[in-house]
Amino acid sequence: MTIAKHEWAATLRFDMIPQVFLTNADKVLDYALQPIVDAHSGDVYGFEALVRNTDQLGCATPGELFDLAHSIDCLPRLELLLRRKAIGKFASIPHRSAEKLFLNVDARLLEAHDFLMPETVTILSKHDLKPTSICLEVSEAEDTSQMSKVKEFVKRGRTLDFSFAIDDFGKGYSQLQSLYDFEPDILKIDRFFIQSIQSDARKRLLVGSMVDLAHVLGMRVVAEGVETEAELKVCRQVGCDLIQGYLVAHPSTRISDALPRYERIASVAAAQKQSGQSDSELLRREIRPLVALRDDATMDDVLALLRAGRAYPFIPVVNAADEPLGLIQETDIKDLIYMPFGQDLLRNKAVNNKLRKFAHRCPVADLNSRLDQLVGMIAHDDDAGGGVIITLKGKYYGFLTTSSLLKIANEIRMREAEDQNPLTKLPGNGSVTSFVCDEAANSDAERSFCYIDFDHFKPFNDTYGFRTGDRALLLFSELIKRLANSGRDFAGHIGGDDFFIGLKDRSLDEVESLMSALQAEFRHQAESFYDPQHREAGFICAKDRTGVERRFPLLTCSVAILHLPAGLAVDNQDLLLRQIATLKYDAKADEHGIVTATFGHKPDQKSKTPLLAMNGAAPPEKYALSN
Repeated sequence: MTIAKHEWAATLRFDMIPQVFLTNADKVLDYALQPIVDAHSGDVYGFEALVRNTDQLGCATPGELFDLAHSIDCLPRLELLLRRKAIGKFASIPHRSAEKLFLNVDARLLEAHDFLMPETVTILSKHDLKPTSICLEVSEAEDTSQMSKVKEFVKRGRTLDFSFAIDDFGKGYSQLQSLYDFEPDILKIDRFFIQSIQSDARKRLLVGSMVDLAHVLGMRVVAEGVETEAELKVCRQVGCDLIQGYLVAHPSTRISDALPRYERIASVAAAQKQSGQSDSELLRREIRPLVALRDDATMDDVLALLRAGRAYPFIPVVNAADEPLGLIQETDIKDLIYMPFGQDLLRNKAVNNKLRKFAHRCPVADLNSRLDQLVGMIAHDDDAGGGVIITLKGKYYGFLTTSSLLKIANEIRMREAEDQNPLTKLPGNGSVTSFVCDEAANSDAERSFCYIDFDHFKPFNDTYGFRTGDRALLLFSELIKRLANSGRDFAGHIGGDDFFIGLKDRSLDEVESLMSALQAEFRHQAESFYDPQHREAGFICAKDRTGVERRFPLLTCSVAILHLPAGLAVDNQDLLLRQIATLKYDAKADEHGIVTATFGHKPDQKSKTPLLAMNGAAPPEKYALSN
């Protein structure tokens, strides 16, 4: 029977409490491992060790357990006991190779002698592991800003090849100061910012800003507490490198539950990559496979590379796990190289000349990063020879120079210009399709996709000529440019007399009113293109597509509106485009020329019966339609 903490302590003599406490802790405490996976592949990057069975020691939470240990002056000994358990369990994973074990560090241990790091190295060596396999997490939820040994803790750990993470970032005390003090390798964004991020524009903006800042500072980012596919998709869109949460797997004490790859994450990533435009092939073409040196290399290795006539005045530095640590700039050691006895000084083993000492942090990004994110990293880089270290699954892949990155960006802008309609200067069909697919998958706001087609444009063009027809197209393009004047709206020219407007943060009723007003304005202004007798008659006579002459009303347009409410994300492009095609057909046949529908529902159906259900399939839960 578990008894309360204070009752348990009261039954023992005070001088016996620490040893009895540790003996019981060794018997009952266990660790659950929760995977942290690559957001682009589903491959495991590491496991976080989470202590379990604290209730058997009368502690409701791990926090209470460590508070109790601290109160009876045995916190360091408890920590070593737990590290032996966690490292032993991690070492028993059959497929473990270059994966990391994330260990939480109580901030009070930063005052412990030598931070328990030599003892941790000894535990690792017994399992044939190295410090590069350990990432020490310090939570931002604890106030470490006033602790004098924070920097010494990090410095000591780095000399032994431990890596560091800031946990619960954005929630705690130290805010940006923790990035300055720790210079962490990993930034773990608190789950508060991840929950329902797909329907919260402010969270999306904050997380995106955190990710951009971390990448510029050479850090990788973990999104904590990811529980839904919608959250995962947004985390990938804003650039999170790693994912942790129930969507991947719950923490488990069973070693058999620790997998090398989590297919659910891989399948979502693959579907999202297929639905969007990837820049990875362009990046692969421009990435330079610069030789990187391990941080345990000698200065002779550095000098040999520099003498070999490298095209770039810097050398990437990686650790034993091939994770990038930064760049050694030639200018940093140039003075030493050319000063008297400078090279001898660099080679002197009595001097601390480890490569890590000379390495500067550099922007780091995954190969699957979006181009706009990469360009943002070097936007304020005054060094024309700089750039971004590119990784694949967290390992060093190559280097992308600033000039190469700008070359790719320019090439993409030229492609976009090619897609632009030469008459109206509006984005073309490719850009329209990309906008629809991207915004359909982004559920943080209401979206309406409005497809507009001129009615009776061919007989008008045949009667008045192509030049007047072009004037009508230009008139309409100006009308929709004024309508889509918000930074979040989009106007496009699909081709011929087909146009598109994408509107966000507007109700369906508001969109219908806007489209009705657009329709009326175009009808009124288009009358100026007709001769007086045609305006008075209200029609023209011309041949139809079969060659038969008949009457055609004056120019107007038909509008098909597909509405997606906030909170609904759609990844199934085929299903989306099929409903759009149906709406466009129905709009042509409608007496008012406007047809609206909410995605998943048949137009003008008061019962709002889902289309899939009408076709014999069960309606999807909450209309979360995906591949």
